[in-house]
Amino acid sequence: MQTPLRWLPLALPVASASALAQQPVQPLPKVGGCPLGNYSSGGYCVPSASGNTLGAIEKAGSSCPLGFYSSGNYCVKSR
Repeated sequence: MQTPLRWLPLALPVASASALAQQPVQPLPKVGGCPLGNYSSGGYCVPSASGNTLGAIEKAGSSCPLGFYSSGNYCVKSR
């Protein structure tokens, strides 16, 4: 069965967030305060040395995708 095209826009943000969450944890551009598990270094939020591998993405809009929770201007992957 083919997926109706009307569902495609809803599926893409979740798929994109999932793909981002699987990438290695990297510094994020700093927007306000840094998310949990990160510290400020210049204009970036850097994962702490304590082994934080959850990963974070910049929040688009007012909510986070499934599998993430809000931390300031970011969405952090749930364990």
